[in-house]
Amino acid sequence: MVNFAQVFCFFNIKKWSAVFCNRCYITQKRPLIKRQIRLKCGAMKSYIREKVVKLQLAGGWQGIAVEKWAKLAVEPDSIAENPEKVFKSDSNCITAMKKFKCGVKKPSLVFKKTTNKFTGGVLFDFIRGTKARRNFNLALELSARGIDTALPAAALWRRKAFGKTESILLTEYIPGSINLYDVAFGRNREIIEKFSSRKEIITQVASILAKLRKAGYWHRDSKAGNFIVYKNGDENWRARLVDLDGIKPNYLYLGKNNVRTLAKLAETLTRFRMVNFTDLYRGFFNYCRELNIYHGERRRWFGRVERMTVAMRLATAVADSYKEVKN
Repeated sequence: MVNFAQVFCFFNIKKWSAVFCNRCYITQKRPLIKRQIRLKCGAMKSYIREKVVKLQLAGGWQGIAVEKWAKLAVEPDSIAENPEKVFKSDSNCITAMKKFKCGVKKPSLVFKKTTNKFTGGVLFDFIRGTKARRNFNLALELSARGIDTALPAAALWRRKAFGKTESILLTEYIPGSINLYDVAFGRNREIIEKFSSRKEIITQVASILAKLRKAGYWHRDSKAGNFIVYKNGDENWRARLVDLDGIKPNYLYLGKNNVRTLAKLAETLTRFRMVNFTDLYRGFFNYCRELNIYHGERRRWFGRVERMTVAMRLATAVADSYKEVKN
């Protein structure tokens, strides 16, 4: 006869945590693993998101929007025509800024249009939803958790024949914003020359990554181009995460994924002379302080991040030299 009390106890989250700590192969000490599990359990607490409404679109398009953007007038088929500013463009994706009509106003929004052909990933997208819809919901969740991310306006998608899908994510545009690549290039002299501005931006970027980890996520493509900086109302510089494509749930190998997140950001910034070792260490120190990682444990983490950063930088240099020889 089945003992239901034992079955319930087996599926209890505390027992699963004990099994995870004892049997999973993770190159971190057990106290750190237990703390990470507590952080993930704490991330399951409820949070309040903005209200979402459906959009009425033609041409087989479907869409959802935040309530304040319910009157957004958009033509998905011609959205990529005559943009005011193009941030990135390739054969399957374009990211640009354009004005849209919303009631009596014409605000500027950033749109990212992606076209996926029939591949194995399309089958997964059919089950879990298109990329624009996933990133829209993720942005709402992260914003509700207090993580400074691009504020979503709407998500549009359409499924065509032979598994082809088109999706568009629209987010709010911040005038005068620049990404971390522009800062590292030295295109903003105020940030480069003013120590307090540099320190403020570094602290905020570290805080975003630490909050992601607390929420149970990690960023596999945390390069400098995925962060922007801008001035808020009190003339202070703020940092914001704008590209959510690389954010994934951090179920297994918690330590390895978090080291990779820090190493990827450091690798993209060490290419520039404007960024020095002190800036990188300050960001790492703030990241560890927010997660309560101290002393010897922090030194071990820094050694792992440093080794992975060097490995990534060498791999990038080899790939760049190969492209030059090939061309």
